[in-house]
Amino acid sequence: LLDRHGPRILLAVAGSVTALVAISLGFFHPAWWLIGAFMAMGLVAMQGPASFYTSPSVAKWFVRDRAKALGILSIAAPAGLIFGFPAVQWVISNHGWRAGWMVMGLSSLLIIIPVSLIYLRRQPEDIGLMPDGDQPKGDELPPSRLAEGSIIEHQWTREEAIRTREFWQLSTAVGLFVFATNSMLIFRVPHFISHGVDPSLIALGAGSAQLGAVLGAVTMGKQVSIVGLERLSALTILIMAMCFVLTVSVATPLMMFVAMYTWSWSNNMMGALQGTLFASYFGRRHAGAIRSVSLTANMVVAAAAAPLAGIVDDVTGSFDAIWWPMVGILCLSAFLMVTSRPPRVGAEP
Repeated sequence: LLDRHGPRILLAVAGSVTALVAISLGFFHPAWWLIGAFMAMGLVAMQGPASFYTSPSVAKWFVRDRAKALGILSIAAPAGLIFGFPAVQWVISNHGWRAGWMVMGLSSLLIIIPVSLIYLRRQPEDIGLMPDGDQPKGDELPPSRLAEGSIIEHQWTREEAIRTREFWQLSTAVGLFVFATNSMLIFRVPHFISHGVDPSLIALGAGSAQLGAVLGAVTMGKQVSIVGLERLSALTILIMAMCFVLTVSVATPLMMFVAMYTWSWSNNMMGALQGTLFASYFGRRHAGAIRSVSLTANMVVAAAAAPLAGIVDDVTGSFDAIWWPMVGILCLSAFLMVTSRPPRVGAEP
């Protein structure tokens, strides 16, 4: 659907569902409703991997400047945390948590729907443009080739892509990264508190760390041009491995701050690099369909990570027994990433 119709209507519908669910949480609060609400957001891909709508779409508009464009796109998440958290906290402190949910829902309705319907388009060829802002040379090239973008990079179909070793190597590397990070995502703050770090310092670290994520996003295009796409991705994964080591070993507020900064940098960078990698390997025409296969597999694996971490902590009284092995999993992910290469056109699966 994303490849055929673009993100315009899909994102507006998904944003509407998410907004209405958030508003409903201001009125209903049984446990079953809360679970159902988050399931609904997950079904429209707005809970967690929201980049499913934006990343493949932006990849269709850029080839030469794709890494730079997706890096700039990834600024949105940390910027939202920097400005959104204090605003929502102010509403909750002054008007209660019900009002907080309703404000978040109404804000989504007022921002996501108009922006989606007014500004988003499927691909540049739909409005007579070419990727990267280049001017089409219709008098020199057949219109069909311009529309397909085949003059720039080979366009793999989903069926062709999933038959290549490179697709599964890349998907496995990303899946291992997501699995590891999901095992720590919701447990980091309680872990820091249990090790004696002041909650106010943790809040300061979490908020200020988003500035590091913004810096990484702004400079991602330059980083890719200097280091290379696969090497930069592997380095980003190893930075997350360092974050795990710091988190498990945390003994001072400084270690907590460094862990927060490395987490934000790596997590945000990896989100942008994924979109760049898949589009660079398999082209932009079927980017949505190809990413959906990898994303679905990763979500299934990642869903088990947090419950597994919780069970390990309940049984052993510590996250050490799962987070130390995750360091090894991240190193394996980095190895798969650094040895990955784009598939050769016409090569046997």
